[in-house]
Amino acid sequence: MLSFLSLALLAFSSYVGAQTPKQDQLQSARIDTNGQIETTDAGVRTNTTNSLRAGARGYVLLEDTATRKKLIHFDRERQPERVVHALGHGAYGTFESYGDWSKLTSACWLGEGAKSDVFTRFSVVVASTGGSESGRDTHGFATKIYSQCGNHDLVGNHVSSFFINDGADFPDLIHSVKYEPDKGFPTGGSAHTTAYDFFTQHPEGTFQLMNVLSDLGIPRDIRHVSGNGVHTFRFINVAGNSTLFKWYLKPTLGHRALVYDEATKISGKNGNFQRIDLYNNIEAGIFPEWELMVQLFPDDGTYMWNGIDLIDPTMIIPFEMNPPVKLGKLTLNKNPTNFFAEPESISFAPSNVVKGVTFVPDPLLQWRLMSYDDTATHRHGSPNGYLLPINRAIAPVNNNYRDGSMQPLLFEGASSSSPNDIGGIVGASPMDAFSYTGASPEAVEGPIGRYAILKDSFGQARMFWNTLDKYAQQHTVDAYRFELGHVSDPAVQSKYIDNILNKVDNCLARRVAFGIGAPLPPLGTSPTTNSSKTGEFLSLYPLATSQEPKKSNEGLTIGILASDSQLSRADLAEIEPLLASQKVTYETIAPRMGTLKSGLVANQSFLTTSSIFYDAIVIGSFSSNGSVPNYLEDFVREAYTHGKALAAIGNASKIYAGIGTSVNSSLGVFAGTAKAVVLDILDALAGPVRFPQRFPVDDPSICA
Repeated sequence: MLSFLSLALLAFSSYVGAQTPKQDQLQSARIDTNGQIETTDAGVRTNTTNSLRAGARGYVLLEDTATRKKLIHFDRERQPERVVHALGHGAYGTFESYGDWSKLTSACWLGEGAKSDVFTRFSVVVASTGGSESGRDTHGFATKIYSQCGNHDLVGNHVSSFFINDGADFPDLIHSVKYEPDKGFPTGGSAHTTAYDFFTQHPEGTFQLMNVLSDLGIPRDIRHVSGNGVHTFRFINVAGNSTLFKWYLKPTLGHRALVYDEATKISGKNGNFQRIDLYNNIEAGIFPEWELMVQLFPDDGTYMWNGIDLIDPTMIIPFEMNPPVKLGKLTLNKNPTNFFAEPESISFAPSNVVKGVTFVPDPLLQWRLMSYDDTATHRHGSPNGYLLPINRAIAPVNNNYRDGSMQPLLFEGASSSSPNDIGGIVGASPMDAFSYTGASPEAVEGPIGRYAILKDSFGQARMFWNTLDKYAQQHTVDAYRFELGHVSDPAVQSKYIDNILNKVDNCLARRVAFGIGAPLPPLGTSPTTNSSKTGEFLSLYPLATSQEPKKSNEGLTIGILASDSQLSRADLAEIEPLLASQKVTYETIAPRMGTLKSGLVANQSFLTTSSIFYDAIVIGSFSSNGSVPNYLEDFVREAYTHGKALAAIGNASKIYAGIGTSVNSSLGVFAGTAKAVVLDILDALAGPVRFPQRFPVDDPSICA
């Protein structure tokens, strides 16, 4: 019996979609070597399976030039990894404008009926190549739009702010969160001394760090995350009128997260879980979508809005204060042909914008405008990386960027400068050229100096903390405890608790301190939020059920437990159409893989998989009244401790007693017929998704 995923893969295996301008361009770069005879790099046929030797047991000969070239190339197959966002993956797709936005901007990809090819790369900041994508981290979300008027890069992260507000501090931030220089560890996260020393010195990042330490920092996969531009940018229309904006990409599937124990286990058992999830869904024809939304602000020269600094990337404007406008939709629908040549070789830069979009004097953004191009040149070992197939624009590219390492083009003509009178490149007219300012160029003046940005570093963190319900707060407290519990210097622990957390919320600081055995800040030494109700800016935490009450279940996966004496063919026949109707896949898990006595086929065993890879668990009914095997109880218990919906068919509900629970629909523990319980878990997966109320929260007396 094939799962819905298998059927979908078969149904869409021949899907190629209509050719698009970018795909047409890429076609000339694709090479199919399947079934071809091996040749050298000069096109001469060879066979390098065995070395050329002086006799069957003799020395390898230096004149084996074919094998020597094979090894020379192999020795250089890796380019320097990105300093940040090294671990990533991506896919092709399209961006389609919802209408004519020419009153806002002359950007062609936001015109009436405009549809552009894109490539989107998802990544994590801290982990290096070979690490895990599921660990707690800030996730990168970068999209290259191959528009008719040039490439436009939307380079953002999955949360809406950042740790610092000046690019001068970026090397220090990354040095602090990467492994400690004297030890070489830890390599996968910020739970160590140098990171929290930095965070204490930079209180402006308090809101960002709290976002990452909430469940937002451990998304289920990239289909369920947002993209956020972080900075403010400027729209300019054809008349020269300008408007400031912040951009966001919101997933139509909604947001989903892991719990931390689950995230660490996924990281250990399958660090590629997120890229596999994206790849398999696209292959199955389940294409993830995001809506591009912008908040708009007057460009009056102050770069302020309602008292909020628009050029401070650590500050955000809640959607309740400034509702965003939807401009278009991003859809990912095609997997890469070659991982190295596409998601590894693509380069993004915030400086890549088309006419109609430009920049503001945000000191973090200003340094990013330089640094991204610089790091791409270093990685590619050449300034010509923009000519790689994945990076090349579909718009005409005419410049004097001649020569340089690995220049592949044959420039014609005698002129290599501009302006010129001998037939070379001619500069664009003032009306046609990219404009950095609107109709009223701003005058920038003032004494030269190094200026720190003065702000309230704790108000927005307090606002975010107050949007969390008591279970989300508990998860965040536990994350702080985990991180600070791995800080080896007690002085750094105490400084962060006293100088950062206690200025956000006294109870938060006391709870974290209590959990790691640090001194508790005295009661009443800072504000305490009202924990009996959530705050007014609920959009800050999209994981809240109230924000997305009925999510789509497309692309989720259910684990169905079976054995030679568990799960009937009739029950599975009832389950399959219910799951397929919501594009939910399943895997049948048994003590062994292969055909069971019932005739059902188990495509996973308890050895090859784990409950962490499933969004809910269905437990097949037993054909006998024997005891429940320990391995089965362990599997279900783990899913229960991660707050997942459980569904027992018929007499399988006896397993609940062994894991210390009982049937309780309010806690996501269901029992009944196959049809009834599958409908229950599908409803649960649409919202609330998980059931954290199974577990206790901190004793209120810590803050009394």
